[in-house]
Amino acid sequence: MDLKGKVAIVTGAGTGIGGAIAVALARERASVVLSGRRREPLEEVASRIAGEGGQAKVVAADLRQDGEADRLVQVALQTYGRLDVLVNNAGRNGTHHLVGDPLEEWYDIAEWDDIIATNLRGPFLCIRAALPTMVKQRSGVILNILSAGMYSSRASPGTGSYIASKMGLLGATRSLATAVHQYGIRVHALCPGNTDTPMTRKLGVRPPELLARMMQPEDVGEAVRWLVTRPDRVNIEQVAMMPYFSEPWRV
Repeated sequence: MDLKGKVAIVTGAGTGIGGAIAVALARERASVVLSGRRREPLEEVASRIAGEGGQAKVVAADLRQDGEADRLVQVALQTYGRLDVLVNNAGRNGTHHLVGDPLEEWYDIAEWDDIIATNLRGPFLCIRAALPTMVKQRSGVILNILSAGMYSSRASPGTGSYIASKMGLLGATRSLATAVHQYGIRVHALCPGNTDTPMTRKLGVRPPELLARMMQPEDVGEAVRWLVTRPDRVNIEQVAMMPYFSEPWRV
């Protein structure tokens, strides 16, 4: 897909991977709608895009809440008149892997519900809001950001809700791809491994030498750009990417 004149929504676009994805798509001359819970970091990304000659619209939204995804899509349509790409990137991890007893995760209903709402229900609501426009256009790309952690046979203790949400989104991705194929809509899953982002740094102290060897958000942004700009005749179900120092996992 040639992104010139196209419109993309990127959720969780204020920092880290989401911000890098938004910049990468804007460099392909797409107009980008930036969504996230906090307006200030979204404005910073929008300013960067504008500084490079691109177009960006900021929509502060909490996509866990009913109606917010519909509002996000409506703003995109009212501003730019179309919608061609949806990148479901917004997500969060748990905190229980930081505590002494990872079994605490399995008693914390509130955190489980919030992670599922953010990582799985949020993308569903965005897809639900975007589909009528893409079906009518008979074209579009939906890309869900998952996690290479799904491929490990021994997920880190305390990350059960996070991995469960991402595996659920993978199942949804596969089902959606089959359902919308007849309408010319492509559906992809991108599964990044360890990436040096604010969320990664917040979740645990890591030695500087490990951070230096992690992937950078721009690496993931470039992968998204590549996936989205494949010719419409090409559909790639899922891609896993991870730092070179990681032990390869079988996909």
